[in-house]
Amino acid sequence: MTAITVSCPACRATLKMPNADVAGKKARCPKCAHKFVIALPPQDVVPEDADVPILPLAPKVGKSARWIPDGADSAAVDSAPMAAADSPLAFPGINPGTETNGTAGLPEFQSFPDLSVAVTDTASVASAASRGSGRAASGRSGRKRRSNRAAWISMAVTAVVVIGVGVFLLLNDGGSAEKTSRQPTGENLAWKKEQAEQSASNSSAEQLSPTQGQAIPLTHIPFTPHVLCHLRPSELWAKNQTMGEFQALLGDLGLWLADQIRNRTRFEPQDISELTIAINFGARMAAPDTAMVVRLRERQTSSELMKKFRGRLRPDPNVEIFEADDAAFLLIDDQTFVVAPLDMAEDLPDYRRGEAMASPDMEPLIQESDRERHLSLFFDLNIVDSHREDAFMPQLQPAADKVLFWFGDQIETVSWSFHLEPSFYMETLLRNTSASTAQRVQRSMQVQLDRLAEQVLGMIRRMQPATEGSRQMIGRFPAMLQALNVGTTAHVGPGFARLVTILPRQAAANLAAGTLLTWNQSLVTNFEDAAITSAEESAVPDRVADRLKMSVLIDFRRTPLQEAFGFIGESIRTDVAIDGDALKGAGFTQNMPQTMDLGTVTAQAAIDRILENYAKERDPLVLIVDEQQKKLILSTKTKAEADGLQPFDTKAK
Repeated sequence: MTAITVSCPACRATLKMPNADVAGKKARCPKCAHKFVIALPPQDVVPEDADVPILPLAPKVGKSARWIPDGADSAAVDSAPMAAADSPLAFPGINPGTETNGTAGLPEFQSFPDLSVAVTDTASVASAASRGSGRAASGRSGRKRRSNRAAWISMAVTAVVVIGVGVFLLLNDGGSAEKTSRQPTGENLAWKKEQAEQSASNSSAEQLSPTQGQAIPLTHIPFTPHVLCHLRPSELWAKNQTMGEFQALLGDLGLWLADQIRNRTRFEPQDISELTIAINFGARMAAPDTAMVVRLRERQTSSELMKKFRGRLRPDPNVEIFEADDAAFLLIDDQTFVVAPLDMAEDLPDYRRGEAMASPDMEPLIQESDRERHLSLFFDLNIVDSHREDAFMPQLQPAADKVLFWFGDQIETVSWSFHLEPSFYMETLLRNTSASTAQRVQRSMQVQLDRLAEQVLGMIRRMQPATEGSRQMIGRFPAMLQALNVGTTAHVGPGFARLVTILPRQAAANLAAGTLLTWNQSLVTNFEDAAITSAEESAVPDRVADRLKMSVLIDFRRTPLQEAFGFIGESIRTDVAIDGDALKGAGFTQNMPQTMDLGTVTAQAAIDRILENYAKERDPLVLIVDEQQKKLILSTKTKAEADGLQPFDTKAK
């Protein structure tokens, strides 16, 4: 509705009315009490949103304390409230002195004069009151005017203080409200999505296991194991086709392992359901301690066990410990016993119901183990590396060094297990060091597996097998490793990387034979002789453009861009430089994940496939071939043009 203003015909005071609906009605002027009929001149209509000064409400009549000197005229005192009631600072619409004869119910419209008018009117009312009360009242009127001025100054100071406090509270409340309503720091949705994908992938990998057994127990082991091996001998030495082929292809290694089990446990491998072997390394250059927990398939009597152990019963009424010439045997029950070094016989009673304390680095991997798998192996890389002279025979140490070096410095502990039925299933858990992460270990192992076949091929070229059959089997071993790489998927678990391999059942026997023959041949090969080189290693094209035609095996799984180009460059023996500033200016990063399985293709085709992913971007990636410095440069189209470089056409001709 549009507010309007009219003028009082008597005193010309400006009156404000809420809308035009009051036209033709009677009204009373709040200033001079004149009654008149409201007329609406067109020019007096003002917009509804016109600025109207609103004064604070005056104090209620009779509520303000005043000082009255002795002997003051009662008439003057009584007239003050009436004057205050008629003043313009009274409440709007309230006029106690208004006559009501014949005008009751008429609307009253309060004017809104400025503060100076209010002060003048108040002073005039006070002056009129003083003229009717004589000399004493006149003196009081002067004091009242000074009191009014002091009151207005006090009111102004109070208003400033109140406004200041209000502004302060408002700002603080606003800040609190802002803090309360402020949205939390933006979440990294890409990171959360990646974490969810990794968790789902790891859960799916766990479901691929052919066994769902409990974790391997450490009960009855008399020390903290640095190396732990868990076997199911009765299944590995079973009389069936799968296990028969596996045992035959193990050759001398299988025979040696069966003899070790037989001599140390006094039982045949077929009679043992579970065998847990624990090794603890003591001081340097000292023989490590070895203990075994044997769980038999069938129950045995004490007399039968005594005949097996061929030892004397230790005089201890609480436990049964048999001391033989080479070991001590702690009997747990009629199916379980412990084999330990003879000098640990006195400590064995404490472990009849006790459990070994696993190292903090190995415990998470043991908790993820499965006691139903045919073989599980756990070891601490740092401890094994520091005791490799004690753990390996002199002729095995060079090969052991290569294996330990292959794992790298990002891995602390390793768990490796396999199961041969119904398919060949292998799982490797790699726990990272404090300086690395499970994601970095996963990516690093993917690159290592991609290079493994080529590295082994370089070693095999230096070997000279004695027989044709061994030469053919060893020659096919890199291809077996490549098949192993293709059948392996990498995942990220809680605090470790998980590698899962699933291959046909026959692959287990072939891998066992190839690994054994290659291992045996490596023991008699001098790898330090650099004079033996292959024609292919020396036949690297001189031109970088020709090197791009060399074949590479591409199987990237969320591999960072810089690692993908690093692998391609290493495969064709060419340095690759990435222009980080150019990528950053175009909104790219060197960690952009690359996922593609192209098989064996040329390096040029692999690079073209990567560049194709960003061909539709505002500033696409390009490859530059620097023949002068014999290297490849990854940049952007804009940066290459600015540097005067010609991008290389990676499309196949």
